Amino acid sequence: MPSQIPKEELDLAYGKIKDLMGYLPSGAERYLEKDVIGYTMPDAVHSYMLGVLRTYAHVLGELGETPQEVADEIVSKVRRENVPFKVTRDWEDKIKHDIRGMVRNAQTSLSDKAKNFVYPGLTSYDLVNTAWSMALKDFAYELMIPKSIEFAKTLIGRGREHKDTIMTGRTHKQHAAPTTVAHYFSEILGGFVPPLNGYRNSTDDLRGKLSGFVGTNAAKVLLFDTDPEEIDRRFFELIGLKKDETTCQVVHQYWYTDYLSRLVQMCGQIAKFANDIRNYQQTEVGEMFEQTLDEQVGSSTGAHKKNPINTEQISGMRWTQLVSQLFASYADFITDFQRDLRDSANKRIYMEDISNLSYGMIRKAANVARKMTIRKEKMAENLGMTQGLICAEPLQVYLQRWVGLNTNEFIDAHEHVRQLTDKARDEGKPFLDLVAEDDLIQRALQDAPDDKKDMILKPEKYLGTCAEDFERDSQKWEKQLYDLERNVEIYIETANKRI
Repeated sequence: MPSQIPKEELDLAYGKIKDLMGYLPSGAERYLEKDVIGYTMPDAVHSYMLGVLRTYAHVLGELGETPQEVADEIVSKVRRENVPFKVTRDWEDKIKHDIRGMVRNAQTSLSDKAKNFVYPGLTSYDLVNTAWSMALKDFAYELMIPKSIEFAKTLIGRGREHKDTIMTGRTHKQHAAPTTVAHYFSEILGGFVPPLNGYRNSTDDLRGKLSGFVGTNAAKVLLFDTDPEEIDRRFFELIGLKKDETTCQVVHQYWYTDYLSRLVQMCGQIAKFANDIRNYQQTEVGEMFEQTLDEQVGSSTGAHKKNPINTEQISGMRWTQLVSQLFASYADFITDFQRDLRDSANKRIYMEDISNLSYGMIRKAANVARKMTIRKEKMAENLGMTQGLICAEPLQVYLQRWVGLNTNEFIDAHEHVRQLTDKARDEGKPFLDLVAEDDLIQRALQDAPDDKKDMILKPEKYLGTCAEDFERDSQKWEKQLYDLERNVEIYIETANKRI
């Protein structure tokens, strides 16, 4: 469902946060993503917990376990505008318990009769875990997945624009063999779309619980005539979550860590893309820039510079912090004697931070993919930088096979060509000039068909299946992205019907 905080209020609150810039830590100001506040920050999660109370009351009313007029009153009044987070926080400060403070806050909006039916048979983490799962699922379907689709579709589009743009493929930061811009984008997408699909699957697997104190359903058996399984079935169907079977007091940590791990895996490829772009932007390469060249400002004194600030932030602070926060989620696999409070404080931090950091990464990456400058002329210039040395790989593999097919001796083609490359460097001669003077190589090339000879001696011809790979894979990814878009539409339509 849409952000738990109305847009106008969110804009106002975000403005106030900016006004407090000098008084807040950087993570709460400079790197805070406004859209995420409405899903995973304290006020939003509090709102999701109120939704749990409303839905639970509705189900109990339908089943005759709560007077219908009471259930209707709770559904009508236990809402964010009547049960504000700030008042719940005041209650928490007074009685030293957050969920009991929320219940006390909710009760103030109800009639005396309805006050008795706000929280029957539940325990704190029925609300907390279920609300967090709802929040993370909404965040995924309404922010993270749509922005990820945008990024992927943008890269596919940029790849189609540059399917024939030849660039240098590098290993160990050195020229290796020619490739294309489209093929490079395919590499990024090949490491992004699969974890995006995995993230969607983990999102759908998020769980809630309604089994009460230590998970036995004892309170529901005591209070109600309806089988707890039926209460749970109706409840989880209405909120759109799966039920975590046979818990103690908390939802199993696996479901959260699996979700967060998939999210971090997806962001890892975003970090790689960002790090690549900042390398392509360095003076010695200059092939791609993260923005249009007339927009980007350099350093405080070097007016000639174009600093890749967005990609550095993605692959630096955000990625570093994201990975460290994921480790914290693994600590929550351990709960002493079914549950202690260590995970409570832990979750408040990493659930918020991981969602905030990851969305910031994909939002910035989508902007970079859309605005980035791709300099075809510089790519062509760099391809010729080594004076033909980039032809060494096709030459040596062809030569080795030719020797095997046409002689009865062994000649180490790799060593033969390596000596030529060293000579080209030492004497400052173009590599292909030395190739033209080499008797063995010329005998081998004499037998080569023209198209094979072109592949060996003309880097722009040594592209293998770059074009075919991009077209095949991009069509496959587009279908997967289309299916994801449909899933998002269906999810949002369903989520908007929650009580």
